[in-house]
Amino acid sequence: MQKSKILNIILAVVILVLLFVGRDSGGPAESINNLFSKTTQMDTSKMDHTKRSLGVRNLVFPEPAMVIGSYDKDGKPNIMTAAWFGVANSRPFKVAVSLRPATYSYDGITANMAFTVNVPDASLISYVKFAGKYTGRDMNKFDETGLTPVKAEYVNAPYVREFPIVLECKVTEYHDLGSHRQFIGEVVDSKIDERLLDEEG
Repeated sequence: MQKSKILNIILAVVILVLLFVGRDSGGPAESINNLFSKTTQMDTSKMDHTKRSLGVRNLVFPEPAMVIGSYDKDGKPNIMTAAWFGVANSRPFKVAVSLRPATYSYDGITANMAFTVNVPDASLISYVKFAGKYTGRDMNKFDETGLTPVKAEYVNAPYVREFPIVLECKVTEYHDLGSHRQFIGEVVDSKIDERLLDEEG
């Protein structure tokens, strides 16, 4: 089914719901106001907000699951799943990914000063799990999964052809923070599947 047909169906359902909710009120505009006022003006006075200390714990959810692409010292393409990921800067656009020295990708990224960020969609979750569960020291993950490595256009790192969004990153600096090394990568190119773009791009 085309995207526009799905959106039209969703819009029709929303209108029907608003008309149904608003039939005993002052009209659709009041119905919309009532819907939002019910959700945004929740009475929190009776909720228990007592906090308990858990010590130093990671309680930031959800964690992003990005698949990081790199070459090892012999030029073998590798991928790993990283949750310690985020935007580091706007201009120039930089991202940060933190890896433990024990990971196979750590040495490859340090040697090549480059990596790719492969952004998955829901259909790729099994590959994301696989890339995070196994190490590239023991196998070629591309061979094992059937995913396709593509040499990045601007940096010395591979990206995954089947992933819909790719960021090509050159490492401009890194910081040894303790358990992890944080790599700061300047995004030199962003790629996206044509199927995700509309007429205006």
